[in-house]
Amino acid sequence: MLEIDKYTPKENWFVGLIFDEGYWVVRLVRKQQRTVYRDYAFNSGSAISAGSTSGWETPTDSEGRYYLEPQTDDIIYQFFIGISPSIARLYLAYPKRQDRMSLIAPRDVPGNIGYWSGEDSPYNDPSPETELWTVKDLVPYFNAENPGVTGTSLKVYANFFITPFTYKVVREKALIKKFIDGERRCSMITMGDPEKPISAPAWLKEDYGDFLVEVEED
Repeated sequence: MLEIDKYTPKENWFVGLIFDEGYWVVRLVRKQQRTVYRDYAFNSGSAISAGSTSGWETPTDSEGRYYLEPQTDDIIYQFFIGISPSIARLYLAYPKRQDRMSLIAPRDVPGNIGYWSGEDSPYNDPSPETELWTVKDLVPYFNAENPGVTGTSLKVYANFFITPFTYKVVREKALIKKFIDGERRCSMITMGDPEKPISAPAWLKEDYGDFLVEVEED
């Protein structure tokens, strides 16, 4: 059993994705089998020089479709990331031009803060700390770094453990507020940083804008 199994919701669980516009709460209807996208090689598979990075990139197929983005708006993804080798570092930009986990954003040059490492999140047993959720039209990007500990060039790889879900949107605002207030159980996921959540994609705001609930400030 992987540690992430304890953090993967079951069918009929409620999940709230927190966007800049408010809370979007869904009930997970069907959990599809987890897919592991293995051996994604950063820097086009070439070794990264000591002290250098791959540059921002995200996995795509031969047609340019993003593996980490649902291709339809009736599916959402949860995924976790395993990293190799253990000394490699992985930085996150979500969306592409917004550096995450850095405390100083945006930042052109990676530093000693705001990354996952292969030691923290092993290749075949990823850490729950790497949990990300995506919906259609939202794609995370990653920048792999060889911190130069060994003084040699290294190839950096990632495994992406992806679980797709179908869902139903919760439309009762009174129920949504109970989830927000903690009166009902719901897994709440901030899309981005707590101080600066990601904006919901256009289709979500158009189709479900009436069910995006903001928190009332005192």
